[in-house]
Amino acid sequence: MAEYEIISQFTEDAYAKEDRICDRPVCRAKIRKGDPCFYVATIEPGQPGRNVCAPCYSHYKKNPATSVRPTRRTEQLRPFASAQGSNNDRVAPDMRAIQQSVNAAQRKLMINPPPVVAMPRRTAGPDIMIPTSWQGSSWQGSSQSTGPPWPGQGSSNGPIGYSSQHALYATERECWAKISYATPPAETILIEISAVHEGGGRKKRGVPIGNICEGKKGIDAQIDAPGLIELALDTIVPKLQIFGGGFLWRVNEFIVRDSAWVDLSNHRRSVAYFYDQCQQLSRKGSKTTTFKSRQFALMVIVPETQWIEYENWREDAEMNAARIGQRPACKVITPQVPSSVQSSVDLESELGTAQTNDGATTSDNVRSNILPTTTVTTSTKRSHQHTHSSSSFDIPSPPRKRDVAPAALCSPDRDRLKEVLRIGGGTNLDMKQVFGRQSERIHFYLVPSRPITDLLLDKYHSFSVDTAEWSMGELIVDTSPQGLIGVRGFKTAHTGWLTLMAPPKIGPGSVAHDKIVVKRPYHKVFATPTTTTGPYKIARYSLVDELSRLFKEANVLYWAKSLLKLTYDFIDCCVASSSEPPPFPIPRVRFVEGGLALAYFQGDRKPGGKTGSTRAVFLLEEFIDSDGEDFVKFIHNMDANPLIDYDEYGYDLAVFFSFTQHIQYAKTGKLAFISDYQGSTTLLTDPQILTHPSVSDGHLDIFGDGNIEMTVSQFEKEHICNKYCKWPAFGLEVYTSGEEEDELEACADGEDGPEAYADGEEEREN
Repeated sequence: MAEYEIISQFTEDAYAKEDRICDRPVCRAKIRKGDPCFYVATIEPGQPGRNVCAPCYSHYKKNPATSVRPTRRTEQLRPFASAQGSNNDRVAPDMRAIQQSVNAAQRKLMINPPPVVAMPRRTAGPDIMIPTSWQGSSWQGSSQSTGPPWPGQGSSNGPIGYSSQHALYATERECWAKISYATPPAETILIEISAVHEGGGRKKRGVPIGNICEGKKGIDAQIDAPGLIELALDTIVPKLQIFGGGFLWRVNEFIVRDSAWVDLSNHRRSVAYFYDQCQQLSRKGSKTTTFKSRQFALMVIVPETQWIEYENWREDAEMNAARIGQRPACKVITPQVPSSVQSSVDLESELGTAQTNDGATTSDNVRSNILPTTTVTTSTKRSHQHTHSSSSFDIPSPPRKRDVAPAALCSPDRDRLKEVLRIGGGTNLDMKQVFGRQSERIHFYLVPSRPITDLLLDKYHSFSVDTAEWSMGELIVDTSPQGLIGVRGFKTAHTGWLTLMAPPKIGPGSVAHDKIVVKRPYHKVFATPTTTTGPYKIARYSLVDELSRLFKEANVLYWAKSLLKLTYDFIDCCVASSSEPPPFPIPRVRFVEGGLALAYFQGDRKPGGKTGSTRAVFLLEEFIDSDGEDFVKFIHNMDANPLIDYDEYGYDLAVFFSFTQHIQYAKTGKLAFISDYQGSTTLLTDPQILTHPSVSDGHLDIFGDGNIEMTVSQFEKEHICNKYCKWPAFGLEVYTSGEEEDELEACADGEDGPEAYADGEEEREN
């Protein structure tokens, strides 16, 4: 039977993570999830330990045979034990020689190591000895002894067994358990990795490639040169492939160098590359050194020849794209060119484009005399020709552009220049605007656009940073009064600029220094706690509350984009299957692209702030360039009809949005639709998802505080169907007569005017 040893318990394994059975054979009790569950380890090699319940753990703890490590004979000592103390069968090892060799080995690795004392094996009793009790032992101080007596020889080896010092065993075990599980003081470094190509003249060693640069922190300071090369290539090569498009990079030719332009491939393996540079003197005049983390730079170098190949490939791709866009598709034929023609073509390349008296170029004359039916186009980079036969198509060669004489230089208007000089020369820098710009290092998570069928899958039920496309980047927020776009009911909006290291195809950060809108939630702080009106100050929420609120905003945008896509898919399907086109235009709008940005502490910017920990969160949205349009709220979340009047700007679009609610209400089985339509006539922002009370099932926190469930439950009674809802091709159920809506539409179209609407009101009252 295997014997077991009690080990230290910690919170991560002291309780059962799921229902299980006690592993003790005589118990086999059921341990429910969350109940105490203890692990008892075995000392037999190859034998697994046991997860037992609390009573069994007490049993093992009270049993002396299992609470300490018992002595067992090894395979090496079994022949010696069977000889009953005979010295002829097996010679005992020299314990003093082992002690001296181990001490000598440790002195080479550390300063003032503790001495290692050889301990004899015992045939019975526990292997417990107290180092302090070895002083003055009979064999350790003897100069004539060649080693301690071996078991079975009958000599004493000093005090063996339990003593008064074992009373502190429990305290010492707890102390060392905490130390062993504590995070050790990490010796790590920071590395900035960039991509450059050779060139740039003698003084400039390399030229940066785009904005390819990546920072890595928490790198082991003991990493060697091959490890750094692997880290640099794994970081930069994927970004370089995105940058190069379809160009095939030869990664095996890349060179990794440090900031001193030293090639890392020439350094040995298993030797720390940067560790020595992190050592510094503990104090002035001291010879001892301590480790201090530093930042280093690595560069992945693209050879000059490979970079030239990439530039030629890119230029050819641009020329091919331009040619495909300017010329019609045609069949390319490569006939055999006679040697005389080839020599004439070479002569053409030597003559260049010199002009003759009649205005045509020499090359044109050569081409017309030698190739009357075939057009030969030569490339300036390669020697091959693309020949287009005139027998398959007839496309005249575009005429060459003549040199145009430069336009005469006109002097600016003196009076206008005087005014501009007065204004421009007297302009001073706005210090508040400059100092109001706040820079943040962020991780940006883009809110994706998914069809409603994908949202039914388990991993796409809601917006998640785990499934979203993300990138590192820099965010600049203009917190000055000039950068404040507006203060709405729950959020502030500031102007910002976003630059991402891996830009997405669309949305914020798709271009460098992209102008965006930065939103953060706030709450009002009045002069006194009992005051709810009057002047107030804007206060920010705690990080946990701020992240929770903005995550809900991002999730609402996630669902709104999906429901709007469902709406347009339904409209397009009905229009395509209808025999007649709709008698009205279909407006095309979309919601802004946006995402969450998590900002992190950089250095000691705030007392108590740990470098690299989350500091703030922002909701970033693309900037709505309204071109002079007003920001309009078309539909409120308390109503399923237009918020604005028929004679106000945007009323027609508000009617269409009311129709989209009707579609979403019907296609979701009367469960949900979008509300709070607001923005411009092309881009919408800050939507709200409304759900039926049966969806929340008593939970009021579905889709945030703006989810007014009563609006959905009363939709059929409150919604007034309009011209969109009543078009037969859509097949929507008409919930109300919509006579009032028809009259409002007629007034909006200018058929009868407001007087007709007033007369209609009087008739209904009568």
